[in-house]
Amino acid sequence: MHSLFEHLPANYGEFSDFEQKIATLAQEMKVDLSLYEIDHLSIRVNTEDKAKSWLTTLLNYGKILSNNLVNGRAIYLIELEQPLLFMGQRVFIIELPFPKNKHYPVESWEHIEFVIPFLPNESSIEWVERVQQQFLWNQSGNLTIKVDEPKVDGEQLPNPSIAVSFADKSQNHVCIKVHPFNIKNIIKVS
Repeated sequence: MHSLFEHLPANYGEFSDFEQKIATLAQEMKVDLSLYEIDHLSIRVNTEDKAKSWLTTLLNYGKILSNNLVNGRAIYLIELEQPLLFMGQRVFIIELPFPKNKHYPVESWEHIEFVIPFLPNESSIEWVERVQQQFLWNQSGNLTIKVDEPKVDGEQLPNPSIAVSFADKSQNHVCIKVHPFNIKNIIKVS
């Protein structure tokens, strides 16, 4: 177990529960996550105090890669010195958005993002169409799909994303997002 869990606002049990819920969602999505790079994990909180508490704790185990305004709110990317083991992968980056006028039913681990790269000369629209055609998530009545392309000052690469979650979030609130580039490439950090 990562020493981070000795000091986090959310304990290891919540992290294990999050991992199990992601596995359940991935199974419904018919995605074998071992075939794709899990780029980062994300936390959701409802108050600035909780966000600051998470940030303070995370900075004891890593450093800020990025602190940008995305769609009007601060989002921190923290790179851990030692990775978290998640779904059999070593994940170094935690995304911590500060709250903005939205209430999350569960304040804790909320989503993962994995990478399906662009094909040569593929546009964002073509990438979205290809991924949706490959997995047919929009044909499942159990899933909700949201396509977005957040704009961040300074980012040079397109960053479309497809977010997939259960239509009924009462038992499983988590989300799996897909994007075409590793987040470090998006923010131009090597």
